[in-house]
Amino acid sequence: MEKQNLYIFNFSLFLAKTLILVTIIGIPLSSLFEELIIFKSEINGAYKVNRILNTLEEDEIPIFGSSRAEVNFVPSIIDNRDCFNYGITGAQANIWLFFLEQELKKEKTTPIIINFDLAGLVYSNGDIANYIPNWNDTKGMLELNDKYHYHIPFLKYLGQYEKYLGFFLNEKMNPKKITDNGGSFLKNNWSILKFKELVNKRENTFASFTLQDKLFAKLNTLINSTDRTIVIVVTPYHKSYFNKFQNINDVDCFLKEIEMKENVEVIDLRDFINKDNLFFDTTHLNYNGAKIFSRKLKSIMLQKRIINS
Repeated sequence: MEKQNLYIFNFSLFLAKTLILVTIIGIPLSSLFEELIIFKSEINGAYKVNRILNTLEEDEIPIFGSSRAEVNFVPSIIDNRDCFNYGITGAQANIWLFFLEQELKKEKTTPIIINFDLAGLVYSNGDIANYIPNWNDTKGMLELNDKYHYHIPFLKYLGQYEKYLGFFLNEKMNPKKITDNGGSFLKNNWSILKFKELVNKRENTFASFTLQDKLFAKLNTLINSTDRTIVIVVTPYHKSYFNKFQNINDVDCFLKEIEMKENVEVIDLRDFINKDNLFFDTTHLNYNGAKIFSRKLKSIMLQKRIINS
């Protein structure tokens, strides 16, 4: 019995020493990887989360939203001095509301642009790797179980290192990709045949608008908490997206209701682009389409005096 206790004690001591060693070595390694790789790629969602949490750009106009924000808004066209695209692939309202909340903590007066997906106010986190570097500040919005290793330097990135490195190399070395203040654009398009396949699939796919009460309440609270202008933008969809959209009238009612807020402007450009060759797929523009859309958005914002020329 004594030998068994001794064995357990020694194993516990070994485990404790291992964790201490990993922590001592892991802290500088993690910091170095974050500094040189993760936070050096502006198209990386983890960079964007870190930026909204830890930087103050007083003149910056932020753009929040999903991948449709990331690939549809060209910041240098909208405002060639101070505009940054915080769009994150796979992120929905719970994420961009978090970004909006952080932005409104800052002493700024610039307008805020939000890409509004017609799916509505729904939950979707996107890739968990976007949040690990700032886990303690972001875990609450994800509604996921906390994992102990996300708190341990070096170990928290196991299984994610290649992903972060991929973002870094894509931005620095991929000749097919254009990066513009957080926006990420591909030069290449699908073939005509492939795009027709995407359209046919979309025409037979049901879509609908959903409003999660908790998210709607948070949006109203944030809007009411500020005097800053919040611009809700519906970016273009391919016409096939609406073929089996079940409750488009609910979208229109929501947009009318939200626009009644004194500091909210709604710019609905869902039908603005109708040429197939300006779409990457049925819900995202290609780079040429994004440039045309961004010029139109800038023109409207100038007319409404949301931004200055």
